[in-house]
Amino acid sequence: MSFRASLKNLIRRDAERPSLRERAADLQADLSRVVRQPVAPEPTPDFASQVAQAAPDHDVLASSGIDHRDGTVSYCDATGKVSRRPMAHWICFNAQQMHSRVQGEMGRRRVLEANHLSAGEHTDWEARIRRELRSDAVHALAFRHDRAFKVAQALRNGTEPATPALRAQGDAELLALAPLWEAAVDLYQQRTDEENAIDAAASEDGGPGAAPEGSGPEWQAWFQQKEDWRERTGMAAAEEAVREAGTALYRVETQIAELPAASLAGLKLKARVAQRSDDIGVDWPDGLGPGLARDILTFTEAEASPPKPVTCIADRIDFASATLKELQAIHDTAQLVGDVAQAAVWQGRCQAPAAQKRLGVDYNAAGDLMAWLSDELTNVEHLAIKQVKKRQPDDRWDRGSRLAWIAPSIIQNEDTAETAAFIGELATFLADEAKG
Repeated sequence: MSFRASLKNLIRRDAERPSLRERAADLQADLSRVVRQPVAPEPTPDFASQVAQAAPDHDVLASSGIDHRDGTVSYCDATGKVSRRPMAHWICFNAQQMHSRVQGEMGRRRVLEANHLSAGEHTDWEARIRRELRSDAVHALAFRHDRAFKVAQALRNGTEPATPALRAQGDAELLALAPLWEAAVDLYQQRTDEENAIDAAASEDGGPGAAPEGSGPEWQAWFQQKEDWRERTGMAAAEEAVREAGTALYRVETQIAELPAASLAGLKLKARVAQRSDDIGVDWPDGLGPGLARDILTFTEAEASPPKPVTCIADRIDFASATLKELQAIHDTAQLVGDVAQAAVWQGRCQAPAAQKRLGVDYNAAGDLMAWLSDELTNVEHLAIKQVKKRQPDDRWDRGSRLAWIAPSIIQNEDTAETAAFIGELATFLADEAKG
């Protein structure tokens, strides 16, 4: 190929290649397609919009709340305000609305149906209407839901309330860590002393000297010289050994902070961990302070309060000798007073101070009394129903009252054999009624 032809080809390739300006324009066009343009934030949807969006995914709970699948629910109160709260609060909110409607219906029917009844007839009517409207179950859901949710949460997490037996078990595990902690402290101190000795010996070796200013080649050369010196003298290995010993010690102290102390030996171990942290000028392990305060309060209360005889209200009632009407009166009275006691628990006069609440104490002495009374009377209700199930009355009214009374508890138990036996009794009763 001649020189002229080669030059023509070179000129042709340059003409076909885009210029710098053209390439810059193409790059700008590509960037405009890739870079995301800022968009204005979308307004927060109202409750109706949230319901409409959640409906296809079955997240709407009874058309009154939106399950966010994270343990919270958004729901709208009577004023139109939308709140996002834990599911337990949403259930309580609906249960309280149900309770209000049940009480209103009972009041309306009391005027229409029971205004002319005698005292005895009114008691029977009251028991029947409470069973019909399931007011006891609604009341329990509205005002005792916290206990059920606490138990469910404890079962889900594999934890139990801090009973004396569990505290004793935790204290035993705590004391078992004492020799491990002492060994970890000794090892950390030993590794620290070794590091100090190696550092003193290495200093006599001269070392790399002071670091030069800046970060240029001179500083990089000094840094490499320093690292070589640390490796040669054993400083790097000594520092790594101290870090490993410190990590092992921290893990043991964290376990000590988490476990309860139910003995003087356990409290002393936690106090020694705290004192060691103060001596070397570091923070206490996470949770050690609150846990130690809680353990001291629990321990001192148990030591100061002598054991009291346990009183059971149900033991003072002769259920076997009571008539059917007496059992019903016992049940209804226990339920009424128990509901009042449970409602009193939530009043401010029964709540523990804020400082004790942070330590896990919910009620003061008055609140503990009301909670105990509520639990005792609930037990009386169950024992009264249990006694009624054992009865086989001959009187026509007693037979019908007994069947009507025990029906809700049998249905709620979902026991197939018990339900079948009840259906047989009910069929026999209806057959006898048909014969007159």
